[in-house]
Amino acid sequence: MAPRVLQVSTANAAFQRLDVLQRNRTKRHRYGEFVVEGVRALNGAIAGGWTIRALAYARGRELSGWATDVLESSSADTHFEIAPELFDRLSEKEDPSELLAVAAMRPDSLDRIPVEAGMTVVVVDRPGSPGNLGTIIRSCDAFGVTGLIATGHGVDLYDPVTIRASVGTFFAVPSLTLGSHREVEAWVAELRQRLPGVVVVGTSARAPTTMRDARWGSEVVLVVGNETSGMSHAYRELCDEVVTIPMRGSATSLNAAVATSIALYELDSFRRAASGAPGRGDP
Repeated sequence: MAPRVLQVSTANAAFQRLDVLQRNRTKRHRYGEFVVEGVRALNGAIAGGWTIRALAYARGRELSGWATDVLESSSADTHFEIAPELFDRLSEKEDPSELLAVAAMRPDSLDRIPVEAGMTVVVVDRPGSPGNLGTIIRSCDAFGVTGLIATGHGVDLYDPVTIRASVGTFFAVPSLTLGSHREVEAWVAELRQRLPGVVVVGTSARAPTTMRDARWGSEVVLVVGNETSGMSHAYRELCDEVVTIPMRGSATSLNAAVATSIALYELDSFRRAASGAPGRGDP
């Protein structure tokens, strides 16, 4: 069935629903929907098989071949043709995208993370910045991370800034939110019954062991602390090892996204060396 096309010429209920999905975390989760904006993000959502419930575009503006193809192949229930000035108000970008999509959230279920030999899972403790969280997801995709778990009172995984900072990779890395470390602790205990080699490694600016000297396991759960306060005591207790990045300058810590990227690189390098596989740039 072809999508129904609704004309939006005023800030009516349809417009307000789209607007609130952009701005209001509580209502995003009440409706179970979030806004996807940008070519890479929308392509990622479509390629990942995410449910697109609606697409929106500005009335009268010429659309590219890409946007036309997306609309023509759409299985969404509704297409919103919105007055240009209203459409621009919905966009989070200086140069508004051609299309906005409304996608359905996926459940916060640990079953979404496949349990497999060699797996890596990143746990972010109380993430404080949606931009950092999105960048961490992008690094997770780059280094083949199996899944990401955000826990505690942190920023929203479905915040438009998180989605945008991930540059489309949000839809490729199974990512979910849990209430606290307790759910992670119980999951790790179950995981170890199937994969006894699992090691939980935490990151801290004050740890005595460097990442290069870490005892990385065959399977790794990497815990990243809050940008301001670091890992909670409960996560420190859960960790088998806590590691740090040695630094030469006056800085005492790194941005959470930068630190996570370095940790994932070190883990990837360790695994390549252990398997005899060449790294990038190696002959």
